[in-house]
Amino acid sequence: MIFDLVSPWLAAVEATDSTRARSAFRNRHAPLFEALRRARTPTSDTLPLATDATQLRTLARRTADPATQQLLRETVARAAALGADRCDAVVLVAGSGAGDATQPLPRPGCQAIIFADQVDDDNGFVVALARSVAALTRWGAPDSKSPLAQGAGGAWNPWDASRNVALREWIYTEGLGIHLAEALLPELEPHRLFNLNHTAFNRLREREKVFRALLDDDLDERGIGLVLRWLTPGAPLGPRTIGGVVLPPTAGHYLAWRMTAERVARVGLRDAIRAEA
Repeated sequence: MIFDLVSPWLAAVEATDSTRARSAFRNRHAPLFEALRRARTPTSDTLPLATDATQLRTLARRTADPATQQLLRETVARAAALGADRCDAVVLVAGSGAGDATQPLPRPGCQAIIFADQVDDDNGFVVALARSVAALTRWGAPDSKSPLAQGAGGAWNPWDASRNVALREWIYTEGLGIHLAEALLPELEPHRLFNLNHTAFNRLREREKVFRALLDDDLDERGIGLVLRWLTPGAPLGPRTIGGVVLPPTAGHYLAWRMTAERVARVGLRDAIRAEA
């Protein structure tokens, strides 16, 4: 199921009584937005949504486009054939401010949230959705050995979970999501998996050993700060600075992709998604 929440939000923003229409929209989707707020912006009282009507009109044309929605359906189906088979719904929203393009919500239900404001093109939609579907499968499949699947129950809160689950699990899951995207888009150049240009991607490759040594020291540790450091786009410089080294925002995603490559090549995506990290 594809749920376009950008178009009705645009209608609320452009309504004659916009304040009332926005409030009604948020109330109508309150459980989803509360789950998203908790997962994405836990320090905010409400989930920030885009309010610029010009931007929203552009985004709504894309999210309401039958071709875009068909692409998302096909992506879910192809991902399932590759072993990532947990996704009940794809929800399209328009966020406000920097952030990741996707947010998996493994419970209740299995929802892949895509922030349309953070996606540049069709390939971006596929990459974002692949990352979410891989995580939803790993954290929700009954045969998964992920500690997050075995401990499932209650409302999903990745920040609370990061206090109890080592960084290794989060890195491993991210790597699998990128490999799934790569399998779905085999002709896409690797740098575009990370929404980087050639120069930025090559800088990551050149400093891979340095970054990998720093990550190795953190892999078996727990804590919100580590997820901020390695896997949170837009995190401030403080958490991303280790011993005088400032990590690029995508360093953790790149290393996750590199570190899981051998496992994926050896056992395939289906088994890798369900294996111990």
